[in-house]
Amino acid sequence: MLGGGGVRGLAHVGVLAALARAKIEPDVLVGVSMGALVATTYAARDDWMAALESVDRSRLPALTDPRDDIALARMRTLVRNARRLAPSVWTWGRQGYEDYGRATLATLLGEAQTFAECRVPVAVIATDLDRRERVVFNDGDLIGATLASGAIPGLARPVVLDGRTLIDGGFSDPAPVDVARDMGADVVVAVHTGQRYAEFEADNWAMALLRGIDVTQRALATERLRHADLVLRPEFADRVNLLNFSAVSDVVRAGVTEVRGQLPRLRALLAMADASGASPEGGDQTG
Repeated sequence: MLGGGGVRGLAHVGVLAALARAKIEPDVLVGVSMGALVATTYAARDDWMAALESVDRSRLPALTDPRDDIALARMRTLVRNARRLAPSVWTWGRQGYEDYGRATLATLLGEAQTFAECRVPVAVIATDLDRRERVVFNDGDLIGATLASGAIPGLARPVVLDGRTLIDGGFSDPAPVDVARDMGADVVVAVHTGQRYAEFEADNWAMALLRGIDVTQRALATERLRHADLVLRPEFADRVNLLNFSAVSDVVRAGVTEVRGQLPRLRALLAMADASGASPEGGDQTG
């Protein structure tokens, strides 16, 4: 189960790569927001990592880390962030997110345009804005569902799909462990990329927006994650906000490091499932 977290969600790339090196392949995948993008790319193609590495991030809204030791430098960074994000929000909020997103996903997903064409069963989560409920997509339009799962309010306008008005899946369920169970996974490994509040200062309007999103999802994620068999929590050396794309390499490495540290525990869970035919909550598939 791959959660959101903006750029932090790219830790999933490191997680999946490290699992592959350990000869552990997920039988099913569930993704939310950035986790949906990684999950569907992985499910759609064998060369998923190369595809993700080729993405052009130059048009993405971006924020750097505003911390500086010198007050003047800090102020300049905040002003630069505001100037950079404001036009991005205006453009993306109208049509840019959907245009760029569809073009990018068409490249990422290759020939797989529907869920049925994926090599690994996958589901993604979005939020129905009108009905105020979680929506689970596991068939139909793969691009549209993935796009809807990452449509963050304030940065992108809602995506209309199958007659529903949809936004980021993290607002209704940031950790859909039950969906993985329903798909047949009995050993559920959840990847959570949240940060401690102390690492996430809200000292300007953009950071306040991002922290607000983080706060909204944190309590629900904590409750949902209790039902996973193993929760991977990549640790980042520095604070990484949702749009700090300059930190991608460090974020991916954090995912690799977390898997290495938890690998003995994961192997024990899988061995127990193989021996008994069931995990603490049932079967022998991994998700």
